[in-house]
Amino acid sequence: MNSAMMKAIIKKDLRDIFRSKNLFATLIIIPVIFSAIIPAALLGSALIFDIEEMAGNDAQKLISSFLTHLKQENLVLETAEQQFVYLFINYMLPSLFLLVPIITASVVAANSFAGEKERRTLESLLFSPVPIKTLFVSKILGSFIPSLLVSFLSFLVSGLIINILGFQLFGEMIFPSANWLALIFCLSPMVSLMTVLLNVFISSRVKTYQEAQNIGGLIILPAVGMMAGQSSGLFFVGAQITLLISLVILIVNAVLLERIAKYNDRYVIFEKQIH
Repeated sequence: MNSAMMKAIIKKDLRDIFRSKNLFATLIIIPVIFSAIIPAALLGSALIFDIEEMAGNDAQKLISSFLTHLKQENLVLETAEQQFVYLFINYMLPSLFLLVPIITASVVAANSFAGEKERRTLESLLFSPVPIKTLFVSKILGSFIPSLLVSFLSFLVSGLIINILGFQLFGEMIFPSANWLALIFCLSPMVSLMTVLLNVFISSRVKTYQEAQNIGGLIILPAVGMMAGQSSGLFFVGAQITLLISLVILIVNAVLLERIAKYNDRYVIFEKQIH
């Protein structure tokens, strides 16, 4: 593959992201909500209010289930505030945080081909001397890189907020835990890549950016299901399970790459997008 061509396409895609107000706003708003506002609101509430009184019976049942799980990890948390905050920060918030790479990767990758059509630049791109394999790899990297960077920056922002506010409650740094390290270095990149692969392929087959985004957005559902399962106390996803899920998604990504390479065809893309 021609590296100069790849760099040119990736740079062009990155410029298009900054030029699009909707795309750029998504890359800022979503991470701010899940990495800054939510943890700051929770920890701030724990420092100001009586969490045990605010939690209610349902939350108390969840904490009871969590305490059973804590015994397996040999953790000792004395107050209800510590228990609730630790539960949320290390088990609930990682599931919410997964929405950052999923949503950012989804909106950027959905723009890869469908966005070119809406900007009326797809025809010139398809009829350029760029090999179709180089084009797809460039589109994948052009979507994966910003999603990965946003995820890591969001992780750092979350860590800063959690440790500053959490230190007043725990008297020590509680971030990052093993769950978070497994999430940010294994699961998040794998989920981002899977989202990008699916959405780039979908974007090459549909005619509008909105259609690509709507179909590709279905990948959010497993993350929501995992969050709901933990919120109900049905299960708690620790570092080992996170690593196992990452391995499974790695295999899925390998299959997706093989399928995308097999079905890459310049004329099929032209027919699906232009006609």
